[in-house]
Amino acid sequence: MFSTKNILAAASLAVLSAAGMTAASAQPYFDRHDTRAWHRYERMDYRAHVSRWRIAEALRFHGLRMVSEPTFFRGQMVVRAHDRFGRPLIVHVNPYSGDVMRVIRL
Repeated sequence: MFSTKNILAAASLAVLSAAGMTAASAQPYFDRHDTRAWHRYERMDYRAHVSRWRIAEALRFHGLRMVSEPTFFRGQMVVRAHDRFGRPLIVHVNPYSGDVMRVIRL
């Protein structure tokens, strides 16, 4: 009455539909009502900035003298400095590692 092909097709349809229903009702991993907030503090916004002494040390390593206090501006620390010839510069420093990212001559 039923061929083997029809029975196999009906069984596979039943298994796939049951698997599809359980997958559709699964809760996503990052739910917006998640009470665990550890992933919020992994962003760079909550990391501590390096001290001004570390920034002065990094500038000294590059042969620059720090003239002003470092200020936080658009995600970077900005410092006025002088090079070894006394020319004024603006230096962009990574606030989390203290590395010199950019040097601009005025």
